[in-house]
Amino acid sequence: MEKLIKILIGFALLYGAYALFLKKWDYTSQAKRDEQKQQLKEKGLSACYFFIPPQRLLVLNVLSGGLFFFYWSFKQWQAVLSGYKNLAGTKLKMGPFGRAFWGILSFYQLTAIVNRTCAYMHKPQGLSHLFWGTALWAGLTVACLPWVPWWGRILGAFFFLYPPYALQQHINNLPKEIPPSKFRWIELLPMACGWVFWGTLLFLLLKF
Repeated sequence: MEKLIKILIGFALLYGAYALFLKKWDYTSQAKRDEQKQQLKEKGLSACYFFIPPQRLLVLNVLSGGLFFFYWSFKQWQAVLSGYKNLAGTKLKMGPFGRAFWGILSFYQLTAIVNRTCAYMHKPQGLSHLFWGTALWAGLTVACLPWVPWWGRILGAFFFLYPPYALQQHINNLPKEIPPSKFRWIELLPMACGWVFWGTLLFLLLKF
């Protein structure tokens, strides 16, 4: 009886995993798969992305006080725009510099494009772009509010720093083999800018 119960529990867990992860893509119907691919291509996909080790991205983002995010956003959009296609043949408005400048808002669309590309290539998708995009700007807002307790600002910083790290993990999972990503000295520039920016801001706050 105990073995039967364990077997039933095992089947229940397998079905639960199927319902949560695999059932999103209907493998029994070629017509359904073609329809879903068509919908993804209509919304737009990209064949190019910027590859960087997620751990390096996270460390540089932390050391730069979050300013590395805007450099990463520029490089990511530079690649995405060069490989972006949809069935209508329309191009995305605004170039990589403008999208990096408004990186907090353009992160919504970037995450959506990555998720669609993952779905098209049968790769694991991240959470909704609405969740990650909101977590990004809300985390930054909380981290910058001076009246929020220190632990609340640390939590806010986490929600700002983690979404790019999570998204880069999915991007790096797209190709069979990740292209080599050597460290570039220019990647230290956002860190230096971050130190100057936050150091100046702290000096002004203490002085006045």
